[in-house]
Amino acid sequence: MSLLRKLSAISYQLSAISYYLSVISYQLSVISYQLSAISYYLSVISYQLSVISYQLSGFSFQLMG
Repeated sequence: MSLLRKLSAISYQLSAISYYLSVISYQLSVISYQLSAISYYLSVISYQLSVISYQLSGFSFQLMG
């Protein structure tokens, strides 16, 4: 009976550890999603800035010409 209780306690501890690891995994996936969204928006901003830079360089060439 004592061995059964020990095994039951170990099983409970392992399930608790598994639960906490799954919570950590979920939080990390949320953080990863948010970082990928931020990366996407930053790349869009970078693209828009490069377009503006290209347009301004064309405008400056027209002014010099």
